[in-house]
Amino acid sequence: MKRSWAGEVRNVSLLVAIGVTREGYREILGIIEGPKEDKSGWSGLLRHLVDRGLSGVQLIVSDACRGLMESVAEYLPDARWQRCVVHFYRNVFSLVPSAARQAIARQSAERGRGA
Repeated sequence: MKRSWAGEVRNVSLLVAIGVTREGYREILGIIEGPKEDKSGWSGLLRHLVDRGLSGVQLIVSDACRGLMESVAEYLPDARWQRCVVHFYRNVFSLVPSAARQAIARQSAERGRGA
């Protein structure tokens, strides 16, 4: 995202934490702006959430952002981490030749259905 500040335009990242209630509803827990997706930014967001009383986090689902995983280990040590399936497949398909993507996608879908 681009942001204008004092007449200068810069790239910034928005780091967003979304929780899921026991009833299955999603809620935005917090959003911060930072220069990049690094440990410092994620630590700031998680520290803010924990200071506000966030507890009982069981699972973090995200892309393979090293900064987030390191921050989770520090601020939410009991939470487990799971790679987001969408990000996983995006990474896989970025390495597959375009001519083979349709066949690989079909095979993945069949495996997902237990075929």
